[in-house]
Amino acid sequence: MFSFWPGYRGIVQYGHWTFLIIALLFALLLDGVLIANFYWTAMITTSQRNILLIVFFIAWFGLFTVAVLRSQFLNAISKTDEKDTIFREAISFYLRGDWFGAESLILPVLKKNPRDIEILLLLATLYRHTQRYNEALEILDKLSLFENANHWFPEMETERKLIAEESAETSTETNSETTPETNSTEKRNLSADCF
Repeated sequence: MFSFWPGYRGIVQYGHWTFLIIALLFALLLDGVLIANFYWTAMITTSQRNILLIVFFIAWFGLFTVAVLRSQFLNAISKTDEKDTIFREAISFYLRGDWFGAESLILPVLKKNPRDIEILLLLATLYRHTQRYNEALEILDKLSLFENANHWFPEMETERKLIAEESAETSTETNSETTPETNSTEKRNLSADCF
């Protein structure tokens, strides 16, 4: 029965004052209809009573609709707040240098909304920091296809440049590390040949 009372679910679920107002308006309306139908029976005619019942059901439907729409609005706000909280927490992990901690927070958000530009850009940055350059470039390519990613274009290009620089540094470090080993091996072979 309470589930059909406009505003009741909102009071229980959200505790928001708008639902209390809706519930009180419905209570006043219901009291008025009950008094008019059962206490003032001699003061209103049957046709007035019927009109009063029709107005009551229309008002009930209207209040119920307003309560449902308000619930949906508050749900949307709470989901946005949840995403923002996770994003802020991921940024704090990122700023501390905990790349994998930040990644573990944002991957579930991306499963819910794979077109979240800010989260994808952060993921590309995390992949760059963890030297997963190909995955970072794939994400940046995907981002460039989104219509509303135009205002993120400078950040995306900066990421591309940083990926190119870091991947070049990594490849030169790898080459320089293999070269001394090769040289030391050749020196050992030469010194062994001398004896």
